[in-house]
Amino acid sequence: MVVAALVAGGIYVRSIVGASFREVETIRSARVHVAGMLKQQLDEETAVRGYASVRLPIFLSSYYGGRANLPLYFDRVGSDLATLQVESAVPALKDAINTNRRWLHQVAFPLITTRRNRRQLELHGKTLVDRFRIDASSIDSALARLAAVANSRAQEAVLLVGAFAAAAIVAIVLAALIFTVQQFRLGLRLERQRAASESERRRSVEMQAAYETEKRIADVMQEAFSQRIFPDVPAVRLSATYDPASEQAKIGGDWYDALQLPNDRVLLAIGDVTGHGIDAVVAMNKARQLIIGGALLDASPDKVLAHANFELVRARSPIITAVSAIIDTETLEFSYAAAGHPPPVLLEPGRRARLLDFGALPLGVAAKTQYRTYRIQTVPGAMIVLYTDGAIEHSRNISEGEAELLEAVEAAAQQPTDRAANVIRDTIFTQRKVADDVAILTATFSAAMRRSA
Repeated sequence: MVVAALVAGGIYVRSIVGASFREVETIRSARVHVAGMLKQQLDEETAVRGYASVRLPIFLSSYYGGRANLPLYFDRVGSDLATLQVESAVPALKDAINTNRRWLHQVAFPLITTRRNRRQLELHGKTLVDRFRIDASSIDSALARLAAVANSRAQEAVLLVGAFAAAAIVAIVLAALIFTVQQFRLGLRLERQRAASESERRRSVEMQAAYETEKRIADVMQEAFSQRIFPDVPAVRLSATYDPASEQAKIGGDWYDALQLPNDRVLLAIGDVTGHGIDAVVAMNKARQLIIGGALLDASPDKVLAHANFELVRARSPIITAVSAIIDTETLEFSYAAAGHPPPVLLEPGRRARLLDFGALPLGVAAKTQYRTYRIQTVPGAMIVLYTDGAIEHSRNISEGEAELLEAVEAAAQQPTDRAANVIRDTIFTQRKVADDVAILTATFSAAMRRSA
């Protein structure tokens, strides 16, 4: 009878432990499905925004993939919630489905089929996607709470195993011996799990050490690249600043350059490499050298970018945004060409700061991309500001970021300082952290030219 009771009790305890682990695995799978659902929505949004910006059909591949896969994820999440009986998360799932439907009809279709009202549509789309994020987070939170309960049950099951072992030892030596064998097997399994956990911990430590090494190397390279000696041009005051991201995971590839050219001209260049890490820093240095080399051969901004783009495409470089500009210190003409980069800012005496025209595709996308040179006739006292997207994308609203940048430029112009770039940076980031690398380069035409003229 004792042996029979021990066998029955062992089967019961085993069923409890097995059920606990199965429940934990089911919850983990459900959370993976929720993450996949959110990823598909973000892929759709990114693809549509990319297509709306450059009107290239290749950007829509992720959009069509998301449209095909997202209903499957909705069904999987719904099935998971029904299996786990998480009724509190069902309204959030329904709202997410409805939000996706609204985003498709109110944002995606209009952005794909027309070029009108693009900014309003993108802002409305961002609001809907944020709502989708909240719904996904609500579902995941409900699953996380259920996971905590399941883990508690698993712990109780482990305690139950210990209690059963003690009772078995007291009841009968033979039963204790048999149970000891079972415990030995369980110990082997736990040891394998412990060894696997230790291996994962060591791997994490090694990855962290590798990351820290990479960051140190990248920081040294970035510092070396950013320590530029500006040309001494009496007609133009140059200033610049570079701030790395405050987040450790972001080692970016932002840069700027200023170089004096023959015939009273000055080259200004600024750029940003897509991605992070040493690869981004290496790509940044290659792009810098190509732009400087191109300007020495033919100082036409569009040809400088075209030359750099051809070489970067051939080298399979990461995508890079950049602006190449030429200042004629005699005529005060500012000419520039942009490759997918935020537009320059122009501030003239007596006028408000304004954004200039955008450019073409980024560097490294298509070898035959054509770039256009824009020419602006400035006046003494005017200020040109080049910057990377970290200066305006510190919040989710790019329009607000651009407005803050223009106000910061106007504030810098009111201060008699040769560090206009630092003033702009400090004005924007007074009460916020630098989330992404920020590079700012300014050129101010001497007001003394106005008086001498």
